Amino acid sequence: MNTALVQPLEQTQPGAVLAAPVTDSAGTVLLPAGLSLTAAHLESLQRRGIGMLTICPQEDPEAVARQHEKIRARVMYLFRHTADEAGSQALLHAVLAFRQASGR
Repeated sequence: MNTALVQPLEQTQPGAVLAAPVTDSAGTVLLPAGLSLTAAHLESLQRRGIGMLTICPQEDPEAVARQHEKIRARVMYLFRHTADEAGSQALLHAVLAFRQASGR
C-alpha cells in the first residue's frame, strides 16, 4: 500500500486526491479526505492560508488495470458454478465492484 505524500499547496495539481482532511486552525474540516481537488478548491485553500496538503500518491494506470483484472478473474472463479444464473448476477457484480473499489 502506498503512503500519503505531504506537499506544499503550490505543488498540488487539480485532480490530486486528499489522503487526509484539510482543516483550519480551529480544527474545522474544510475539505474531506478522498476528495479529488479542483482548481477552485486549490484557490480557496490558498486564500485561507493553507500551506500543506496530504495527498494520495498517483497510481500507475497500467498497474491499476492489472490489479482490476486479477480481482475480476478471482471473483469469476468464485462464481464459476453460478455466474450464469439470473439470481447470482447482481451479487457477482456487487462483489466485483466492492473488491475493485477496495483493492482486494
